[in-house]
Amino acid sequence: MPGDNSATNAAVTVAAFSVEYAINGKLSMAGGLSRGGVAGLAVQPVVWAVTGTGPDAADAFIYGVGAAGACAGWVLAVPSIATGFVKALIDDHTAGLVAEAKQDEPEAVRGGIYGTDDYSFWSSNNHITAMTIASYGGVAWKHENGAYLFIKDASDTLVCDYRPRSFQCVYRPVIPLRVNGDRVMWTSADF
Repeated sequence: MPGDNSATNAAVTVAAFSVEYAINGKLSMAGGLSRGGVAGLAVQPVVWAVTGTGPDAADAFIYGVGAAGACAGWVLAVPSIATGFVKALIDDHTAGLVAEAKQDEPEAVRGGIYGTDDYSFWSSNNHITAMTIASYGGVAWKHENGAYLFIKDASDTLVCDYRPRSFQCVYRPVIPLRVNGDRVMWTSADF
């Protein structure tokens, strides 16, 4: 749902400050590592565990800078908080585009369609990840709204022969599959 990342980001930030305030009895602008700062750092990992969503590479980096900010004070914490809010807004926008793109595909396969940023921890939502997916035997495509998507079957295996209904470009393995080093040969086509 659009806004989930932004709302979670805001709630986690408020929760972290609330934990720090509850433990210290006040918000300290002087910085330095405090028991509240350490307790506040535990809030985001708990949210990831409870919601079942883990961080991507950018989220992990932002969290790490925020953790360093707990030690260094507001010099690092404030930019980390601001960057986290911006990233959450971008993640929400991307999730909205992916949700919109899934509506153009048959209902039976929508549950197996993902944005390419969900492919791996280090992936981003772009054509390079789509090419990587195709080289591993999966179909990826750029939707008309700009979102990059890919599809997996019920056993979490990349699908090699899917043809999306709405796309600007499709990245797919060459069928029959032909080995190319440790991957397969693939092609892309703009339509």
